[in-house]
Parts: sequence; structure tokens; C-alpha cells
Amino acid sequence: MPLNEIAASLYAWDLADEGVDRCLDNLEALAGVNSAYLVGLMHKEKRPLHARFYPHNPVRKYYTPEDSRAYWIPRAEAYPGRIKPMTSSREFLAGTDWLDTLVESARSRGMKTGCEISHTILDAQVAREQYPDVLQRDVFGNSVGTFEAVEAQRALPCLNNPDVQEYLVGLVTDLATNHDIDFIQSCLVMFGSGFRSSNTVSASSKPAGWTAVMAVATGGCFCSSCEAKARAQGLDWEEILRQSRHLAMVSTGRDLEEAHEGALLRESNYSETELLLENDAFAAWLLFRRRSIDDLFRVISEAIHAVRPEVDFRYNTYMSQPELAGLNFRSAFEYVDSVRESDYSDQLGTPEGVAVKRAKLMKARRALGCDKPLLAALGVRPNATPETLRASVKAAVDAGCDGLSLGHYDGATMERLRAVATGMREREALEEDWIHKPGEKATT
Repeated sequence: MPLNEIAASLYAWDLADEGVDRCLDNLEALAGVNSAYLVGLMHKEKRPLHARFYPHNPVRKYYTPEDSRAYWIPRAEAYPGRIKPMTSSREFLAGTDWLDTLVESARSRGMKTGCEISHTILDAQVAREQYPDVLQRDVFGNSVGTFEAVEAQRALPCLNNPDVQEYLVGLVTDLATNHDIDFIQSCLVMFGSGFRSSNTVSASSKPAGWTAVMAVATGGCFCSSCEAKARAQGLDWEEILRQSRHLAMVSTGRDLEEAHEGALLRESNYSETELLLENDAFAAWLLFRRRSIDDLFRVISEAIHAVRPEVDFRYNTYMSQPELAGLNFRSAFEYVDSVRESDYSDQLGTPEGVAVKRAKLMKARRALGCDKPLLAALGVRPNATPETLRASVKAAVDAGCDGLSLGHYDGATMERLRAVATGMREREALEEDWIHKPGEKATT
């Protein structure tokens, strides 16, 4: 099966520091890239992510961007609501439409183009100061964060909040209307999963089964927008709150009685099925979250296609257990045009990591069906090896993928980029061995 699209992500500071043509020259010549997209709305995160310093940036050793800035020039008419996109105030980035910069060069090479709306869409400090009412709330009314190591730096908007949905529609409408792109990709953070390695009910840092599901009760969202939507669907909100509060307290051991119950559960053979049957209102809330995400995907898809039907809505996975954040692949993928399975297990540098990637790709392919494109992310960063990258290309083909997507150029070495092209050539050679003329025997 041919891999038709080889995509690569770029950041605005990559383009500013190295130059757009140098970036695309390297990607095209070394890895066979034929599709380039800008991470156009990017959260605060030290770059490169998995190394201390850049391997090839000629200007700086590393970079820490501002939180949740747009790196194109937003059109005011696309944002009639309360929330407006923020752009960079840093001198070397401000005032330039970096998406158009990338698109112009990529189109001259015959490449596909796209833009990604990354994990978070609101500056955390600004959101807490100006839009506290749109933020996700846990069952005790506290603001919900994400990414445990930097939780204090994050602010999650509630995806059921009308102002947030209006803002998201504005973002995708602006991009589809005013830029020559083929796809809009998003790895938007969903509902807070609630999992923390410090949860006392779990015996390990990676709980499974009932422990992980119970921990969701410490996440989100229980805000007024969720309450209004849940009540409109006929759900018993008071019972949802009662059961969720109890499970949250057991999960965290925050009171003596609940800590004792958590200790009993740890030593029992309690199951996930028992948890959901025993807490039917909590189970109904989990289904409510899934319906909310499905509805959000529908709204985004309709907004994009109302402007330009040919632009793909591409979802970029990012969670090992998306169901804990309200995302069900099978139902949500009805509203996407393509999927990027964002697994970077290549970076484990082991055959076991490749096996993890292959399993995730199979899961995504099952949910997506065979009529929509699936791209496998490749972690071309430390600690991936040429061997694991070549094996990952094979795993992508085995899983019925239609393309690859490199993550990310800023941390990639030239050796790893070459390994992608080598892996594709190896697969092409095998496919040629399988094709034989009528009457000839196939080679083994």
C-alpha cells in the first residue's frame, strides 16, 4: 500500500530562524516530505521538547514560546464573540503571517499545506483574569488543569461553553476562508481526565481499569454550561454531583472515611464494570461527555466545510486513553476527514515501542474505517533510532496507513530524517517483489 502523504510540522520560529526554504529543502530532500503544515496556534512549551538544545537551529539554542498565540494574521470579522485570538508580541515574530509564508513556499514545490490548532487555545493567565467563567471546573468548583508536570501553566476551556465554541468556529472559519490550505488539524485538549500520579487509590503511576475511571471524577467538567446541557438532556445533575464527589474523594483519599474505602478497594478484586453499575449517574455523565465531544467535532466540521468543502478536518490524537477525556474514536471520527495518530513510541528506541505504535494505529484504523486517510506520526527526535524509524514505516503500512507525519522538524537530526526515506524505499522494494508478471512465480 503506497504512503501518499509525507507531512511535516513547522513552527513560526523555525521559519524565522532557519528560513522557510531551508526548512523545506531539508524535509523534501532527506525525508521525501510532500505536505507541510504550520503549528499555527501553539501553547507554551519548551522547544525542542525532547532535547536540551536544537540540533540545527542557526540562531538560538532553545526557545520557549508565549502561551497559545496565533501565528497567522487573524481577520477581526471571524471573531464576533468575547474571545479573540492573541498574536505574538515578540519582535522577530510579530506582524508576519507565518502561515502564508509557509504556504507560498510549499505551494511552489507542489506540496499540500495545512495548519494545526494545538493543545490549548487560551493563554492561561489571560483566561483566568478575563474569562474565568469559560474554564472547566471539577466537581468541587476548582479550575481544571492538564499535563500534570506543568498544570499550573494550563487553563482548560469548557468545550460545552457557547463562547468557547464560537471562538473555535471563528478560528477554523478564519483559516479556511483566508488561507490556501488543504487541511486544518487539531489536537485540542478535551475534558480533564482527572488522572494524577499522586492519586492515593492507585498503586502505580499508570492505573488501569476501575482506578483510572474513578480518577476521572476528579477531572472535568462540572461547570454551569455542562449543567445546563446535561439537564436539557434529562440527566439528574444532583445525583451526578453526589456520586462524582464521592468517587473523587475516594480516588484522592482526601478524607478519613474515603481514604479507608480506597484502601479496601486497593486490596479487593473490584472491577470497572462494578464501578459503573454501582454509580449509574456517574456512568451517565461519562456518556454525556462523549456526546459533548461528538457534538463539538460536528460543529467544527460543519464550520470548515461551510466555507470550503474540500478542506479536510484532521484530528491529531494525543492521549493514550482518550476515553478518559470524553473522546470515543468510533463516534467522533464520523465527523473528521482524516486522522493523524500521534504516537511517538519510536522515541523509545526499541522494538516494543514500535509494537505500541502499531497497536494504536490498528485502533485508529478500526474506528476510522477504510475510506478516510490515516497518517502515522513518526518521532524523528531523540531517542528514536534509524532502525526503529524504519520499523515504524513498516508498522504504518501493516496498519493500513495512507501517510506519515513527522514530529517535529525542530528537534530532528538529519540522520533520522534520512531514515524515514530509507524506510519508505525498503517498503517500496518489498512491494515490487510482490508484483510479478502473469505466469511468473512470486519471489519469496
